[in-house]
Amino acid sequence: MIENQVDKKEQQQRSWLDLLAMVLAFFTAIISFLGALVTYLTQAQIPEAPLWPLPGLVLVDWVLLGSIGFFAVYLCFRHTSVKWLLLAWFITGTLIPLIILGAFSIGLAVLIAFFLFVISTIILTIRQKGKWINSFAWLMLGSICNLGILFIIITLSQ
Repeated sequence: MIENQVDKKEQQQRSWLDLLAMVLAFFTAIISFLGALVTYLTQAQIPEAPLWPLPGLVLVDWVLLGSIGFFAVYLCFRHTSVKWLLLAWFITGTLIPLIILGAFSIGLAVLIAFFLFVISTIILTIRQKGKWINSFAWLMLGSICNLGILFIIITLSQ
C-alpha cells in the first residue's frame, strides 16, 4: 500500500518533469524559428546587405538545430534510449558557436534557446540516470562540429 503511494507520487513528479522538459524544448524550437525569421526579415529590409549565403545559411542552421533538438527531446521520452539523450546534448552543444559568432546579431536569442535546451537536457539526464561525463562530451562534440560547419560556410561564402 505504501509502496503504491510512493510509486504514484514518483510517477506524478516524473510526468511533471517530462512535461517541463518538453515545453522548454518546444520553446527553444519556437525561439529558433522566430529569431531566424525576424533576423531574416530585418536583413531583407537593408538593400545593401546580402542574405545569401550569409546570414541565410547560419539562420537555416539555427532553425534546423532548434527543430532537431525538439524532436530529440520528444523521442527521448517516447523511446527511453541513451542515443536520443546524447543527441539532445549534441544539439545543445551546437548552439554554443552560434552564440559566440552571432554575438552582435542573433547571440542573445540563441543564448536564451541554449539555456532552455540545457535545462531540458539536464532534466532528461536526471530522468534517465545518464552519465554526466558522456553528456558533457557530446555537448562539446556538438559545439566543435557546428563550429567546423560554420567556418566552412564562412570560408565558402567569401
